[in-house]
Amino acid sequence: MAKRDDILATATRLFGEYGYHAVGVDRIRDEAGVSKMTLYHHFPGKEALVEAVLAQRHERFMASLRAAVEAQPTTPERLRAVFDWHARWFASEHFHGCMFLKATEEYAREPASLLALSRCHKAEVAALVEDTLADQQGEAASRLARLVQVTLDGMIVNAYLFGPDAVDDAWEALAPLLALDARPLEREGEADWTRP
Repeated sequence: MAKRDDILATATRLFGEYGYHAVGVDRIRDEAGVSKMTLYHHFPGKEALVEAVLAQRHERFMASLRAAVEAQPTTPERLRAVFDWHARWFASEHFHGCMFLKATEEYAREPASLLALSRCHKAEVAALVEDTLADQQGEAASRLARLVQVTLDGMIVNAYLFGPDAVDDAWEALAPLLALDARPLEREGEADWTRP
């Protein structure tokens, strides 16, 4: 299993930094220090490797985000934790934008499984936000969760293009709308889940 983990870690790092189409399996094989036979034993093709990378990324992302949210005692603090968690990610050395958005862009609609993984990821982030809104009811929580999800995606793109500080204006505008403390986002701390 160690070889499979090495391949996944290498592919995650390379895909994150350079994109999916810019990185070939030969480069992944060479940098992971495995043979072509070993790589294809674990992953029958590049798309299968991309799927495995995204599935693992999703699990780590959600586990870390969920832990940050659940560590907070109140609804406003839990919602604030979603944004602080993202700010720490944006400031980390391993931030290279959203691997799910990149996969959707590079692969468009084929294979459909990659689009499904990306949609699932975004839907689960929105569901987590909706779950944090314990004092909201029904459609209001759902609408607010969708607004937060769209805002987070925009913040991810801006942080990727312009740097981690580029999200501050969006946060300052959004915090009062969400009735949250508008103090600057917390960038200090680890974003351990981002390491390949």
